[in-house]
Amino acid sequence: MAVRATPQPQARVTQLHPVRLDVSSPGRIRERLWNLLPLTLSITLVSTIFWGPFWAPTAFAVGMLLFFAYWFIRSYSVAVACLIGLVRIRRWKRTNWKARYCEWLPGNPGAPAWDWPRHLVIIPNYKESEEGLARTIESLAAQANANQLVVVLAMEAREPGARAKATRLLLRYRKHFADMFATYHPANLPGETAGKGSNEAWAAREAYTRLIEQGGDDILRYTVTSCDADAVFHPSHFEALNYLFLTHPDRYRAFWQPTIFNSNNIWDIPAPLRLPDGLSGINRLANLCLIGSVRFPTSCYSLSWEMLHSVDYWDEEVIPEDWHLYLKCSFMLGDRVHVKPIFLPLGNDCVLTDGYWKTIRAHYAQSVRHAWGASDIPYAWRATLNRRSPLSLKRRLLLSGAVTKVHALWMAQWYLVTLGTQVPLLMAAKWGAPLPRWWREPVITLPGPNWQPWTLATGDFSFDWWVSLTIVTALVYFCLIPLLVLIAIEYAQRGPRPHYVKWYHVVFSFLMWPLMAVITFFLASLPALHAQWKLARGTNLVYRVAEKGSRATAAAAAAVRNKAAAAEHTPEPVSAVGGQ
Repeated sequence: MAVRATPQPQARVTQLHPVRLDVSSPGRIRERLWNLLPLTLSITLVSTIFWGPFWAPTAFAVGMLLFFAYWFIRSYSVAVACLIGLVRIRRWKRTNWKARYCEWLPGNPGAPAWDWPRHLVIIPNYKESEEGLARTIESLAAQANANQLVVVLAMEAREPGARAKATRLLLRYRKHFADMFATYHPANLPGETAGKGSNEAWAAREAYTRLIEQGGDDILRYTVTSCDADAVFHPSHFEALNYLFLTHPDRYRAFWQPTIFNSNNIWDIPAPLRLPDGLSGINRLANLCLIGSVRFPTSCYSLSWEMLHSVDYWDEEVIPEDWHLYLKCSFMLGDRVHVKPIFLPLGNDCVLTDGYWKTIRAHYAQSVRHAWGASDIPYAWRATLNRRSPLSLKRRLLLSGAVTKVHALWMAQWYLVTLGTQVPLLMAAKWGAPLPRWWREPVITLPGPNWQPWTLATGDFSFDWWVSLTIVTALVYFCLIPLLVLIAIEYAQRGPRPHYVKWYHVVFSFLMWPLMAVITFFLASLPALHAQWKLARGTNLVYRVAEKGSRATAAAAAAVRNKAAAAEHTPEPVSAVGGQ
């Protein structure tokens, strides 16, 4: 069924002037003090467990009760939100977006035609396997509206063989899209940090020159999608984005965020890593559904090119570019900037190298890089204090507080949840910490082991099937119910078990859950502490691309490398590659 609308707007070059908002810290000393803030907050939260029971017992007791009440409410909220999110994903998968636009169109006669938008997809990559990139591009070519996509291979000029690899991919896939070209980000540009953001900024500016300035196209018809090199899009992703862009009443101030799961190769990684990688997708899904949650774009996301151009693109010196770009747009453009969900799954790869312990070390390094987002805490608070920002004070405090809470708890919540009840109770029982009676005395007895850390430490392994709980430990106890729900959801989201994964490996994966405290300490809390310590010391983080893939793509990549090596002497057709 054809989609008819008013005539498509004539293509035109739209002159836009980037917004300026200086939030830099005047002087190196002030910069260092700002960078101390994340670590100081995290350490302060952790240290309260040890000094609070003695120096501020009542305030500590009330504070921990409120924290565990929050933890209890959030646990159930996340479980319910995930179930709601899964229902929405099933509904979105069944939706015919073009037909839905036909139904919407009669009530909006001034709307553009269905095929008016263009979707610029930037794939920044550095030393990624050719087959891995091909898998991402194939998921784009499989889109029903692939002829509306403009794909940019954002290559790094410093990568050996980058031009040959880009040329092969361009010749292989260019015919599927409205346009496809490559850009080559030069190394060691002044003021830049090597990473995804600086590469994307270069690619977007090159695309602006090619498509808008030289090609005469209209920037207002474009979305820009920041795409990881390992992303696998749902076949309806860009039809859904097309519909959302056309029908949104404030399309030029919206980010669109899909539901991202680390599902591409989760069966191939070591069992201890499946827990944090699986839960990360569950948390992202829940955050898109939770009422009142502060949403941030993550990893792969879309926004209008007009908004991206208005804020002068990604900041080239910033490594965690996704949250930072959203903060930048909000503080520069005001309260209209917001995030809207796309309830379609997008698969990403988990870190996977050629060895068990090497993979775990690489996962740790990636976690440190993700936790480097704590550098947004000083940025957000400096922007909050800048009176030139058009963002309302309420929204400034909300965004800054959300960034601060996430990164402070990233490091501290392991200590609060794991030690926040047992250590203070031990201090009260053994060393006379004057905690309130209502906080330390049991209020209920329930089934469960009565083991205590201090009795186990003395070699007492006597066992009783009943445990006496205080008001705070009871809150932790009842969090087991939503945890079981999340375990089931996480397992279901992994997808079918490959034939080479034996049944006992699945059992072993479930046996990892009792070790969650150990795993999350080494792969979540400790990397966050590492990143905040480096930030406080003024040590720059070096962006290292995490190795990813699967058993299937590894074999295909080896074949491609051998073929590429044999054809390395073949001249590259310059006309196939755009950019610099």
